[in-house]
Parts: sequence; C-alpha cells; structure tokens
Amino acid sequence: MIDPLGGIGEEPAQEPRPQRVVRPPRPTTWALLILLGVAFAAEALLGRDPAVENGVTLFRLGALYGPAVRDGDFWRIGSYALLHIGWIHLLVNSYALWILAPQLEITYGSNLALGLFCATAIAGGAASAAWSFQTGTAHLAAGASGGIFGLFGATVALYFRVRKGIPEPVRRGIVRAIALNLLINLAIALKAPVDNAAHLGGLLSGVVLGLAAPLLRGGDRPWHGITRIGLLASALALAALEGAAVARAVKPRSRTLRGPGVEAQVPWLLVPMKPGVAYLPGVVEAHVRHEDRPLAITPGEDAVHIGSRTWLRKRSSEDGTDTAVYAAADGGGTLVIEFACRDDVCRGAAGEEMVAQIARTARLLP
Repeated sequence: MIDPLGGIGEEPAQEPRPQRVVRPPRPTTWALLILLGVAFAAEALLGRDPAVENGVTLFRLGALYGPAVRDGDFWRIGSYALLHIGWIHLLVNSYALWILAPQLEITYGSNLALGLFCATAIAGGAASAAWSFQTGTAHLAAGASGGIFGLFGATVALYFRVRKGIPEPVRRGIVRAIALNLLINLAIALKAPVDNAAHLGGLLSGVVLGLAAPLLRGGDRPWHGITRIGLLASALALAALEGAAVARAVKPRSRTLRGPGVEAQVPWLLVPMKPGVAYLPGVVEAHVRHEDRPLAITPGEDAVHIGSRTWLRKRSSEDGTDTAVYAAADGGGTLVIEFACRDDVCRGAAGEEMVAQIARTARLLP
C-alpha cells in the first residue's frame, strides 16, 4: 500500500493468541457429586434439619446397619455410600472425590472410574456388614468413604503400573503424597468414630481392581475383559441397591420378631437383635414374650382392647424415655409387650400405633 502522506506504517505483526487449555470431561466425577447432593437433599427433606444427625432418617434412607442387613436389608451394603452425617461429612467426602476421581477418569476412562467407585463402595459395605456379624457389634454407618478409599487404592495401584515412566523427582513426590494420606487416614482411623472395616474393604478392593482394570492407553491382558464387565456390572448393582433402598424408604415394611413362645410383626425401624428383642439404638426398643402365668384384669385398671384381646396397660416416663408394658391373657398364659421410646418418631399416637401393630399380630408359636 502506498501512503503519500507517510502516516501509515507497516501493519504490526499480530501476536499469537494463547491457546485455551481444554480440560478433559469428567462426567463420572460430576455425576457422583450430583448424586451425593441429591441424597443429602432427601435427608434434609425427610429429617427436616440437615445440620442435625438424624438416625431415623439415615436408617430409613438406607444407612448401613449390620443387624438390618442380617434381617434381609441387603441393599444397605450399597445405599449407605450416598448418605452423609451432616454438612462437614458431605463436604470432606466431596472434596476427596473431586481430587481423586478425575485422574482415574483420564487413565481408566469415565465408565471404569464409575465402576471402581461403585465396586469398592459395595466391597466396603460388605466388609462392614461382615465385621458386624463376626464381632456382634452394631452401629449406624453412612458416607461415600468406602468408595473414596477405593479410589485412593486404585490411585496407588495406578502409580505402581506407570511408575517407570515417571521422572524420579516426580515419583518421590507422589510416594510422599501417598504416604502422607495413609498416615492421615491411619490417625483418623485410630481417633475418630469411623467405619474402619468399610474403609479397609474399599481400600484393598481398590488396589486389586486398580491393578486388574485396563488403562485407556495400554496393552490388553487376558483378565481385562472380565474386569471391565465386573466394574460395569458393579455400577448397575449399586444403582439397583439404591433403587431398592428408595422403594423401601417410600413404603416401609414390618419385620418379624420371634420371642419365647410368641411371634409378632414389628414396625420397620425395630430390628430384631435377639429372641424377643428388637430395637434401633437410642430410638426405640420392643420386647415380646409369652409367660406361663394367668392374668386377671380388675375393674378400674387401665385396659385397652386391641385386636381380639384385652390388654392391661402400664405407662411411665423417666429421663426422656417413655415406657409402656402391655399384657393380655392368651392360651392359659400371658402375652407381654414392653415398649420403650426415646425419640419423637415413636411418641404419642405414633408410639401407640406401633404397639397396636405388635399387639394385633402377636400369636403363640406351636
């Protein structure tokens, strides 16, 4: 171009625009975080206060409880992983998930990363239930920690698989980070009230599956196909377990309690613990039995008619516990129901209906 006035200089060369860094998609990470948020919203809706630990709400939505699993609530070995005990618990596990899951999505693929979380969460739940059966202990457990420890175990396995291609300084840094995390979690396991069986089950299964699962950039091995199928099946299994938990939360079912000489149907939150005894710790407890003694009800005593029997009733309240004892003549002996309530879920009319259900369904065993 000719400029007769000399005012137009040469057009300056344009600097190359910095390329935008495109992060790989993380569908599994986001999907799991959203699921945890939805489950916590359900806890808040049902329990009415997300800041307060509500054992009844957690139990109803599928928290892990060994005696309930033994009584047939098999879905609890998976559904517990989407529930949390308060905001802090949720935020800590969500942050750990945000740190661990994306790297596994990049190396194993999103589908297998999801399978790793689901498989190890189920393994952690099964380990916790097995420990409860073995030791006779019973505690309510919830949280994604089983699956998160599984992701950590898979991360450890991934390091062992790719360590030869990592520069020595970077390798040492990764080893220090892994060791630090293990020490922190060991300290938590020794000091905090956590489910160590679920954590250990998730961690060990994560290491094994992380070693066996195929990488996106890696050669095929004979076991890769079966491992891939197993991980994808685990994702479907966890979805099915959560579906069963939701169905039972929407429509709870009664449980069968057998005691000395008697059998009865008890409300869903009463878990049979031993012959004639069912309870949910700190909430409600019921005893049923048949005594080989006659019963006579005199005029003026507190008596109620439930089902086909007339029950003599005695009620008391002390130190926050409402207690009721019901006795009815049956078969030449006496049926006895003892009911103790320590929570609003079983007080007043709700508690009377629970006792009435037990009384109506009580029958003598041959």
